[in-house]
Amino acid sequence: MIVVFSGAGLSAESGIPTFRGAGGLWEGYKIEEVATPLGWMQNQKLVLDFYTQGFEKMQQCQPNAAHFAIAELANHFNVVCITQNIDTLLEKAGVKDVWHIHGRIDHEKCEWHFDIPPMYAQWQCNYKAQINKPVQWGDLCPKCGKHLRPDVVWFGEAVDMRVDDLYKIQSQVEVFIVVGTSAQVYPAANLLKFFQAVPTKYFIDPNPNYEVLDGFNVLEGKATEYLPALVESLKEELA
Repeated sequence: MIVVFSGAGLSAESGIPTFRGAGGLWEGYKIEEVATPLGWMQNQKLVLDFYTQGFEKMQQCQPNAAHFAIAELANHFNVVCITQNIDTLLEKAGVKDVWHIHGRIDHEKCEWHFDIPPMYAQWQCNYKAQINKPVQWGDLCPKCGKHLRPDVVWFGEAVDMRVDDLYKIQSQVEVFIVVGTSAQVYPAANLLKFFQAVPTKYFIDPNPNYEVLDGFNVLEGKATEYLPALVESLKEELA
């Protein structure tokens, strides 16, 4: 089994801006206003307008060579893709098994959809659905009538790490590839430690932090620069 863990750098070359930095999606916005539960409670319309921009931008973008390389890898091996990205470019490229730990821009859920213990389940609504247009002001949950929101993880909310599934595959992983992410933000950064014992590990990034990459084969550059060649190499080595 091969696990590919990806971040914003994978999709940046497709024209999807990162959230941080100049030209990023957060430029002109305060994070606490558009990416926190409190911001949602204070101004739902502002939050929805912000994610409408992101939805429309991501719908226009197409997979790049790195996305297609991962799809090619999945055509030959058992590949699980764990991504921090909320876009669906991996799916557009043909990848089937993608774990979106920060949610998906093309999904909506009820504002009462919480990750809470089962004993409190009566206080939540589990509605979630795929959408082909962004959530708009006034869109209500068909199950409970509360307002709908984008199915993305905000600051202060739990990341969907699928811990049970991770433990199921941990001993089966032979190759671990990290691409387009600094892998320094927790809890996602824990994946480097979780898969530490994997015999073959690669890290692809233009600015790798070598201090946390003990045991990795580091490829210092862009995803489209190194990933296609790496996939071809793995196809030969693991055939």
